[in-house]
Amino acid sequence: MRGIGDTIGSLVFIGYELGAFGTFVYLTFFDGYQYNWWNWIVAIPVNVFLGHIWPIFWLVIRPLFGS
Repeated sequence: MRGIGDTIGSLVFIGYELGAFGTFVYLTFFDGYQYNWWNWIVAIPVNVFLGHIWPIFWLVIRPLFGS
């Protein structure tokens, strides 16, 4: 039987991954970045990385360097 701590941990994990996926989708499709035939090889992995550090991205990087 699962305890309340396991349930809360699972919900936190799912919420974090949803934030990561949402950040990746935003950076890839809605940020206005112009892709061409070669730069997607670099841009997509950078978007994946920034998606996984999304709290740092939204709280620190975007306010300092964002538009």
